[in-house]
Amino acid sequence: MGKIKLLIKYLIYRLNRKGARGHGIHSPFIYDFNRNVLNSSEKYPEYIDIGNYRRNLLRNRETIKVDDRGAGSVVFSSSQRRISDIVSKAASSYRMGKLLFRLARQLQPETTVELGTSVGFGTICLAKGAETGRVYSLEACAAQVETARHELGNAGVRNAELLVGPFSSTLPELTGRLDKIDLVYMDGDHRKEAVLWQFRKCREKASHGTVFVVADIYWSDDMTRAWKILCRDTAVTVSVDLFFCGLLFLRKGIAKQHFILGFSD
Repeated sequence: MGKIKLLIKYLIYRLNRKGARGHGIHSPFIYDFNRNVLNSSEKYPEYIDIGNYRRNLLRNRETIKVDDRGAGSVVFSSSQRRISDIVSKAASSYRMGKLLFRLARQLQPETTVELGTSVGFGTICLAKGAETGRVYSLEACAAQVETARHELGNAGVRNAELLVGPFSSTLPELTGRLDKIDLVYMDGDHRKEAVLWQFRKCREKASHGTVFVVADIYWSDDMTRAWKILCRDTAVTVSVDLFFCGLLFLRKGIAKQHFILGFSD
């Protein structure tokens, strides 16, 4: 998506979003979520571990070959990439990581599915947020998984399982052996049809209260179209636009609503 078009979309988002204090939010559930998750000021001690993990990767100058299976990269022109560059330019940002951590801490999901491990930054945030739960992280690129597995081991993460292979085979295999899925983080394939298929596959094992986090909803026109379709899905009762990502709540017993909210880190 062109920079000018993206800037226009961001300005529209800024004009329509609700503030951190929640003024104008009439849903008690979203009001509480806005105050205690999106804009929480609590300084969790786990932020230290999360920050150290990211800093260690930013210092890693090793080069690996990345296999892009999705929509490709608008940042990199070569498949040979430094790990430090992957973290600084392509992996989940530190801001996104803190949101994932707080979301997992609030929900305490027993089962989390991450679509797109990259080098494991999102994985450690989800795993640290709900240490009594289990994170299943899927990634097509074996070299990135090898890096993630090494770094997560060094960080003492024991509640994450990394699966290597294309989502078309690993996701059906995983959902086939899970009873339910409580939290899904989608950041591995930025093509509309792929995003919609992943959602439908995970929705098969969704329960009351399952939450989907969809990264980069304005990354391309294709992603924006996918996001709008997901918001209209009959299983989704609450959708939240944070611009850099979107949240989909599958909660029974409440009216369908859409919110545009801000997020502080």
